[in-house]
Amino acid sequence: MRILKNIWAQLHRFVFWALILSLLWAWIYTFVGDTTRDKKLILCVDAYALEQRPLALRLEDECLPAGIKMIQVRSFGYDFLGTELEGDLYLMKASILEAALTDTPGKLAPLTLPEGMAGYTREGKTWGILAFDPATQHGPAMDYIQYTPLPDPEPEAYYLCIDAASPHYGAQDNAAWELALAFLRID
Repeated sequence: MRILKNIWAQLHRFVFWALILSLLWAWIYTFVGDTTRDKKLILCVDAYALEQRPLALRLEDECLPAGIKMIQVRSFGYDFLGTELEGDLYLMKASILEAALTDTPGKLAPLTLPEGMAGYTREGKTWGILAFDPATQHGPAMDYIQYTPLPDPEPEAYYLCIDAASPHYGAQDNAAWELALAFLRID
């Protein structure tokens, strides 16, 4: 009984040190496993299911532009577009893209499409590259991304867009565009 009283009396110290150690390990993991914003590309995906890390590794194998050390894939929802969501590329449904162009003007960059690619055009500008076509039920990285809801699929077109504030698009460098083209090539 006396041993239990001693343990109970010292429990707050054990909890305190467990919390400190878990925060320390989280900081070490972030410090070692991450890099600065100018050396990474971020692909934000709004899908029903997403395998983030395997897709990021596949993209790093396919295309790691000069000066880029890592590619991150993150999941996001429409509500994040109005915030300071940090990303270079966004893969989103057509309905979300329409709302984003209306609600957060200036968030996305207009694009010039290569020959033979379809895109989302509004007011004479192209805002996204067609990634998932609901008519054919085909899109890039289907092993990593679930484009349609289950069990009753109502497919919607997905477009790949570029963030206007991305440090990797335009005059700075063209790594975001290289990543977009590499993503579209993944079967």
